[in-house]
Amino acid sequence: MRNTRKGFTLIELMIVIAIIAIIAAIAIPGILSARRSANAGSALANLKSFSTAMATYAQDQSDQKYPASSAALGDYYSHIETKGGYKYFYKTNSGNSKFVYVTAPASLNNGTKIYFVDESNRIFEADATTEANCTGINNTATFDFNEEGSARYTSLNWKAKS
Repeated sequence: MRNTRKGFTLIELMIVIAIIAIIAAIAIPGILSARRSANAGSALANLKSFSTAMATYAQDQSDQKYPASSAALGDYYSHIETKGGYKYFYKTNSGNSKFVYVTAPASLNNGTKIYFVDESNRIFEADATTEANCTGINNTATFDFNEEGSARYTSLNWKAKS
């Protein structure tokens, strides 16, 4: 009587599973890093589009002012609340002569940078090293419009991006 073996032994299956686990452990961090980079690239592109829309809006207005809310931009730009893991917030000073448009990752899984653009069309970035940094930038964040650029929100260490 011949013993014909069909299938794999338990050891062979465990070796295959271990190899797949090792490959996954190597690949997953790279995939997550690529996703965070893509999210940040999308956020920067949205800030640039918004800045262009704001410049166009202000030129079209007789008083050269910015809208009091992003909803007032109408056909110039469609405001988004959250996209690609980033949340967006718009603020103006009381006279609507200055603005900031801020984007922060919804969590550190989505990105590690916080960005904002102002009326000078410059983009600033800061590290989102903690979840508190991500959630601290929201509709209640206070910006000092008497200051310029990165000095408007001193809770983070801002650097000019462009």
